[in-house]
Amino acid sequence: MFAVNVAINLPVKSLFKQFTYAVPSELAFLDGGWRVVVPFSGQKVEGFVVERTAVPTDAAVAAKLKAVEAALGDRPWFDEEMLATARWLSQYYMCSLAEAMRLFVPGKSSIKRHAVRNKQGRLLYYAYEERLKEKTVLAYCINDAGRQAWAEQFLATRAKGQHAALGVLAAAEDWLTVQELEQQGVSAAVARALAQRGLAEAGQKRILRNSYERPQQRGEYLQLTEEQRRAMSAVNEAVDSDRHQCFLLQGITGSGKTEVYLRAAAHAVDAGKQVLVLVPEIALTAQLVKRFQAWFGSGIAVAHSKLSQNERGDVWHRMRTGQAQVLIGVRSAVFAPFAKLGLVIIDEEHESSYKQEERPNYHARDVALARCRLTGSPLLLGSATPDLCTYYRAMTGAYTHLRLTERPNGSHLPRVEIVDMRRELAEKNFSVLSRRLQQALVAAAAAGEQAIVLLNRRGYSTFVMCRDCGQTITCPHCAVALVYHSAHEDMRCHYCGNTATVPVECPNCHSKRIKFFGTGTQKAEAELQRLPQVRVLRMDQDSTMAKFAHEEILRRFADGECNVLIGTQMVAKGHDIPNVTLVGVLSADSPLHLPDYRASERAFSLLTQAAGRAGRGDKPGQVIFQTYEAENNIIRLAARQDYDTFAQEELKERQAFFYPPFSQILKLTVWDKDEGAGLALAQKLVFYLQRLQLEKKLADVQIAGPFPALVAKVRDLYRFNVLLKAADMQPVKEALLNSEFKEQPNLFFDVDPASVI
Repeated sequence: MFAVNVAINLPVKSLFKQFTYAVPSELAFLDGGWRVVVPFSGQKVEGFVVERTAVPTDAAVAAKLKAVEAALGDRPWFDEEMLATARWLSQYYMCSLAEAMRLFVPGKSSIKRHAVRNKQGRLLYYAYEERLKEKTVLAYCINDAGRQAWAEQFLATRAKGQHAALGVLAAAEDWLTVQELEQQGVSAAVARALAQRGLAEAGQKRILRNSYERPQQRGEYLQLTEEQRRAMSAVNEAVDSDRHQCFLLQGITGSGKTEVYLRAAAHAVDAGKQVLVLVPEIALTAQLVKRFQAWFGSGIAVAHSKLSQNERGDVWHRMRTGQAQVLIGVRSAVFAPFAKLGLVIIDEEHESSYKQEERPNYHARDVALARCRLTGSPLLLGSATPDLCTYYRAMTGAYTHLRLTERPNGSHLPRVEIVDMRRELAEKNFSVLSRRLQQALVAAAAAGEQAIVLLNRRGYSTFVMCRDCGQTITCPHCAVALVYHSAHEDMRCHYCGNTATVPVECPNCHSKRIKFFGTGTQKAEAELQRLPQVRVLRMDQDSTMAKFAHEEILRRFADGECNVLIGTQMVAKGHDIPNVTLVGVLSADSPLHLPDYRASERAFSLLTQAAGRAGRGDKPGQVIFQTYEAENNIIRLAARQDYDTFAQEELKERQAFFYPPFSQILKLTVWDKDEGAGLALAQKLVFYLQRLQLEKKLADVQIAGPFPALVAKVRDLYRFNVLLKAADMQPVKEALLNSEFKEQPNLFFDVDPASVI
């Protein structure tokens, strides 16, 4: 007799501890990693078995133990590596073990209960099952009687069709669906007749949903450059030796990083291993998936937020059972189960979208690194503009630094032109498009070429204001201006989703001089459509709500249906369309103005990545940066794609102000409906940390705050931040997790935050 420690899977922040349950004899197989149904707080809930434990020796205590009700599934959900990763994640990101383990379960991780009753309607018992549903269809398999009939030729003369069907079933290694039987000339009626005669069994066969079913066309399409071969050889050597090693593949835009990914993944698959490929956004998956499909056919699986919960469950099943060799996905795919993980590739590793905004605030790159350490797998990080922390580790020798300095097709980096919008205004051009960009767009359209235009603001106008009193129409629930959207002629909050009609008069002074200010992608789209021969597609959050919308827009653009693609940052990354010869960036300086230590890094990356979309074919490319700060050094370095100079200058500033990679950062955020109560809790937290400093229990910790977040109110909740910096954050984490603040429901810990504002 033994008991188990269970992490309760409820979305409650305070459930840090595990609970002990007795194990009935019929569930004696339970061990760490199983999903179970347990009684908790008057209800039946899902839990994760963390480990076996001894039954308490005290008989009275043992008698009070509640028992596990049922096991979910037919095998443990977590293997040893997944459990170890969850424990690391819980410790590093300061969340409960249940929160960490929940990330490994696809979709909703809850269970549902249904009553089992007798013919009289009397309740017999409750049955529990998980919400994830397997898709099944009618299928048939031969039984012993059928095999005997086939061997004895029992139906050979009297029922030739049934005899032939028995032969098909006898040759099959698994159940055959009605569709599979029909493909081999066996009708559903014949299969049903065999089952009725007792010569075959009818049942249900699981069908794995796969929206990316494609034939394999693997081949050596491109000849690798010497730099590509060296990079591929280094990664392959680590794969062959089952050695954990972290590589940074830094290559200029268009230098063929994807080709290195393909060859390295193929080498790992040929060695009988699985590969995980992470991409930052769903918009980037379409082209990458097609490239990988050509090499691996239906051996790939794809995971992203547009998949249903059950589709994601099928993807997890394919990876766990080894039916798929390559998984391509966004950040949540890092939690997929693997039969034999052999290589992890992270494309555009600098992207902030790899950081989870909700609790627990994990970073997919760091989780991948932890899993690679546990499995002895190499990790390949690729980017033209690496995260500065990654770059620093590569420069100091912690990571192996691989470089691609030239484009394999002999093409050159595009020519970049900086247009000063202050001069445009002085010369009475009030359009969002400079005259130089308008000319270039018209010329590209006339030449049968294509262009990408980046504006990192969606909507039509960014705010609505009264011209008389200056009142801006703001969201009643958030401390932000409402954005005007022309499609539905309404104003929307991009934080809480609240909508409102455009007022006829000012709510403050009742003036009717209500005007629209600022420019979003919808307004820019309207201006582009006025240009001759220009046909426009827009790709932003508003136009990509539907499943596979990103893929459809990019397909139409690549097929030449339209010659200009305008959108937010999703148009600036990862796309490789040979006919794109022009890239225009509107408001190139806007990312620089955020009060965040990463602002310069994000601006440089976005501009460099956007510029890299031009001239990737055999035609030369040109890029136009529109800015009100033409003399800004960040913009000039991005125009030259001079990452190394930028990185060296930025690292000097980081070191001077004690920012990563020279320190670790922990952001503490308080959310409260009462502004005063929220500020009081944040101050109490600061006083606690200062007291520990005075008592010499914490050293070398810099405390900033509390201060309001940049958006001080979201969904009627006021937000206050406290920022901590230290060379080693572990003592601070331990102090907080051993304090009363650990289980404060409105206090959130963000380790290595993507933004400090």
